[in-house]
Amino acid sequence: MFKRRSRKLLMVLMAVLAFGLLAAGCGGGEETGGESAKNEEASAYPERPIEVIVGWGAGGGTDTFARAITKPASEILGQSMPVKNMSGASGSIAGDYVTQQPADGYTVWAMGSNYAVNVALGRTPHDLSAYTPIARIQQDTSMLHVNTNSQFKTLDDVIEYAKANPGKLKVGGTGAASFDEVVIALWEDAAGIDVNYVPYEKGGAMHSALAGGHLDVMFEEMGSVSSLVEEGTIKPILAFTDSKVEGYPDLPISVERGWDITLGNWRGIMVKKGTPDAIVQKLQDAFAQAYEDPGYKEFEKQRFLHLRPGYLNAEDFAKHIQENIDIYKKALIKLGYINE
Repeated sequence: MFKRRSRKLLMVLMAVLAFGLLAAGCGGGEETGGESAKNEEASAYPERPIEVIVGWGAGGGTDTFARAITKPASEILGQSMPVKNMSGASGSIAGDYVTQQPADGYTVWAMGSNYAVNVALGRTPHDLSAYTPIARIQQDTSMLHVNTNSQFKTLDDVIEYAKANPGKLKVGGTGAASFDEVVIALWEDAAGIDVNYVPYEKGGAMHSALAGGHLDVMFEEMGSVSSLVEEGTIKPILAFTDSKVEGYPDLPISVERGWDITLGNWRGIMVKKGTPDAIVQKLQDAFAQAYEDPGYKEFEKQRFLHLRPGYLNAEDFAKHIQENIDIYKKALIKLGYINE
């Protein structure tokens, strides 16, 4: 009796052990197969068009940037890269859309410095942990411009008036609680002045306001108003940079005036967090090559984007974004947009 039960128990235990080994073997095969499938997918990438998301309207700075850099990038990757404009909420709508797509490298985000402002403001729930930076491509040189027919002929004229008339100097910029307003606030603090910041929804309306004498000063990049400068309607009076601007040897720069403000509107590429490393690497390599493309370099010169280096690799780009978030947050607290 005892021996029979022992044999039966032994047979049951052997069966359970065999089943366990079989299950373990099947599970291991699935894991290996899954990893293999991921590697094959990354190796074949890209097999179809890559959607490029832009959080601003067609024709704007970020839109033209996206189309300029993805032209050589698409040739390098061997797939088209159609641009999809999703304007609204200072780019937050576009950023949110990217997080809702598969992390497969077929959705890339052409974004700019307003993303860092949005994070600082809490205007987006997606901080850097939601994305994987690919590269920073551009960094504009921010400038102050005046109407050539105005009473202000030099930077000193502007500073003198602003100090004598606190809150009277009308300085235009694009957007409220935006990159433009942040830099103007930093300049006010550094120069010891108080100005009246006037936000505009679109750059074109602001340019017209300055040309028409409705603004005293305008905050804008050279590339956006080069035609107005060339025709003599407006002129730059200050560049926020640490080195002289090519072609403008007499233009004052912020650092030589003792103002440590060199922020420029930057633009770069990011993808959703979780995108396979091999695909991320392919994108990083492609955009690094695209940045050196002769056609893109010509675009840089036409838009005055060559005035200072724009490219940063993924690691440095991530650090740059975080540094900007910290700077913007302090400025936005002073402006009253954020409670301490």
